[in-house]
Amino acid sequence: MAEFLPFRGLRYQTERVGDLSGVIAPPYDVISPQQQASLYERSPFNVIRLEYGREPAPEKYDLAARLLASWRGDDGALAAEAAPAFYRYHQRFTHGGRIYTRRAVIGRVTLAPLDAGVIRPHEYTMSRPKEDRLALLRATRTNISPIFALVADADHRFAQALTGAAVAAETEGEDIVGQGHRIEVITDAAAVRALTDAVAGRPLYIADGHHRYETALAYQAEQPHDPAAAAVLMAVSAADDPGLLILPIHRLVRPRRPVDELETRLAEVFDLEDAGPLDEATVRALESRLSASASALTLGALGVRPGRVLLLHLRDRAAVEARMPSERSTAWKALSVNVLQFGILEPLLGIDADALAAGEHVEFTEDAAEALAAVRATKVPLAFLLPATRAEEIIAVADTGDRMPQKSTYFYPKLGTGLVLNALEV
Repeated sequence: MAEFLPFRGLRYQTERVGDLSGVIAPPYDVISPQQQASLYERSPFNVIRLEYGREPAPEKYDLAARLLASWRGDDGALAAEAAPAFYRYHQRFTHGGRIYTRRAVIGRVTLAPLDAGVIRPHEYTMSRPKEDRLALLRATRTNISPIFALVADADHRFAQALTGAAVAAETEGEDIVGQGHRIEVITDAAAVRALTDAVAGRPLYIADGHHRYETALAYQAEQPHDPAAAAVLMAVSAADDPGLLILPIHRLVRPRRPVDELETRLAEVFDLEDAGPLDEATVRALESRLSASASALTLGALGVRPGRVLLLHLRDRAAVEARMPSERSTAWKALSVNVLQFGILEPLLGIDADALAAGEHVEFTEDAAEALAAVRATKVPLAFLLPATRAEEIIAVADTGDRMPQKSTYFYPKLGTGLVLNALEV
């Protein structure tokens, strides 16, 4: 199955660039224009200048290549590891008042076609981001940010292989989004072999970075005789890592049909429970109930009953699944986003797949308080709160060869970019 390999990573030399918090960045696809400007100001060596340059295309790709060569050369900002290594990554962050530390191991993973079942995606991608990433890869021949993947680790072999290693680099302060990062270099032969063996024979599930993986495949197809193009930078976490946090993505809804009889229609397939008044305390309690539930078949509803919050418990699962595409897997049909889509949005509110893709009738947020505020301010008449998709649900869907609808998962937070780079060199 997946081949997980050590490599000579490119790392920032802190004696030249200063604290790592000044030179790393979030991934390009979550950076606002304001953050981009702030990252430029943080350091002349900030990875944003490679990953997400503000110059127009194609100049930004050429400039990224020249900067990278300069930083590896006379500037001395980046240097390759002396020997092949794995990189143990600790990412410290806060969410909901709780402190988490997510553990991953950064290495190279040998590319395999997505239909081979070795690397398993869980969602679909769009073409434009792949075109941008491919142009950058062609220019720099470097994976600047890692793909994030999960490995099922029921026997804990992967977790047990995360042996101690010397801290090689650590942020002294917080980065631009308030996180802390630590990298440990693993070069001990036994430890390296334990990590390689812990992944061997198991599939890897892409959590974040589908575009980057498909970009790597496209580049490999362009360079079929280049062995360095046959692997990609990847950070792997155990699917049951205590620091793994997947946030729900709630829906703010503008119906295409009148909603006068919505509560009555909902009661045909859902059991309705009044959870309390439409206020912050009720929504917080509802979030806790949804996160504690092992079932994806319970949803929260704001705006259905004026001034109240409802819990919707799916009673007639067969009726809802009968509206779903017959070729979809049982695991796919059980997802809360699909219960919402085929139990409520499409049949009751007129929001089919085309209307959903158009973006005029549904907005998305990971923040239940934002959903509440939108309904109370009449920005939208309805909002539906979903439970977070669990890692085992993602794995179950991917194992069938199916993919989840977009906006089904939000792995929080994104990995840091710039901690370790992978130059396509053998």
